[in-house]
Amino acid sequence: MDQSNSDNEVHRKYFAIKESLSALSFSTRDNPPPPLPPSSQPNTSPSRDFVPRINRKDDETGTGGADDENIEPVSWREVVMKSYEKHSLLIEVSLAILFAYIYPTLGAKYLFPDITAHWIAVILIFFLSGFALRLEALSTAAANYKFNIFVMMFNFFGVSAVVNFVATFFYNGEVISEDLMKGMIICSCLSMPTNMMIVLTISSKGDEATALFLATIMNLLGVFVTPLLIFFYLKEDSDIDFISTYRTISLRVLLPVAVGLTMKNTLNGAHEFADEHKAIFLIIREKALVYIVYATFCSTFSGESDSTGAQIVVMAISQVILLASTMIIAWIFLFIFFNRQPQLRVCGLFGCSTKTAALGIPLISAIYEDHPKLGIYSLPLLIWYPTQLIIGTVLSSRLSRFVDYKVAKHEAERRRNEYQPKGCGLLEKPSWIGN
Repeated sequence: MDQSNSDNEVHRKYFAIKESLSALSFSTRDNPPPPLPPSSQPNTSPSRDFVPRINRKDDETGTGGADDENIEPVSWREVVMKSYEKHSLLIEVSLAILFAYIYPTLGAKYLFPDITAHWIAVILIFFLSGFALRLEALSTAAANYKFNIFVMMFNFFGVSAVVNFVATFFYNGEVISEDLMKGMIICSCLSMPTNMMIVLTISSKGDEATALFLATIMNLLGVFVTPLLIFFYLKEDSDIDFISTYRTISLRVLLPVAVGLTMKNTLNGAHEFADEHKAIFLIIREKALVYIVYATFCSTFSGESDSTGAQIVVMAISQVILLASTMIIAWIFLFIFFNRQPQLRVCGLFGCSTKTAALGIPLISAIYEDHPKLGIYSLPLLIWYPTQLIIGTVLSSRLSRFVDYKVAKHEAERRRNEYQPKGCGLLEKPSWIGN
């Protein structure tokens, strides 16, 4: 009897499990489970135009199956497009110089560069700069006046003094030509870039508001300071007529900036429109800058230059060394004066050493409007600009880790200093204070 009861119990459990499995299969068929994420689905039909990211070391040791989710097919087209989007300005400027070298007559004569490049493109750039200017976000950063003054003085006067000494030394030693010497000094007298300054500061976890304030103020001051510095260093060789220069700057630079800023603050919905089309404005400014570079070098290649290829190579190497040197010197001074402010130190590193091409080349074009050596004068800036981008990109990850470490360290020190032991020091120290 007991044996039969046991058999019946086994059969009852068997049919109960079978019914549960049947119900589960019907419910799954009627309501299929959600699809697996793309990263966990096997790729049974791979395309021929992708680059798989595979960890070869894990695969050789037999543990590659655990990291299959990290294999992300990326097409060659996506790789090229992402690289172009990231370095579009640098690539387009290089192509513009190449096309200008191949056929300089087009940009020097048939495109009417005196009107299209030196007037229309320059006015368009500064008008969009004024229209996109955000003055309301600058009030907080303006309060840190000691840091702001230090960065401005170092960028305008410190860098230009060092570059002037080196460029003059090379010229006296007949290492570089006079035109390249002037170009190096002109480059050193420019202000910092707006977009690159902010992007590098954010990627390195620096102070974004201060970066925006410095870039805005220095670009406005640069309109007046840059011609004065050029005249101070080059004196009678500067080829600057101040009356003509500031009249041209007023019409091509100050007036467009003022009109753009006035339109943004007076027209209804102008702020929202500027924010929504910020990326489009940036693209237009970059394309106008590329055209100015193209027209400028077309005029340069159409004429004759006293600079040899070897002298240009020496100038390019000198620009890279000078940029690295100014960054090291700036970092030392920032360590001395702003040691416990890591975000400001990162912001100051880029603010002290970077130079603008987006506003610098139009400004040089306005100062040396019809000068036959305008392209040579702009060449050192076109070496400095991409070099600072490459160095800043390489340093950004290290600087971000530096900021995280310093912030955590200073916070721990602050908490430790705030702790005041009570009860004659017999109470237990809180767990959140390190040893």
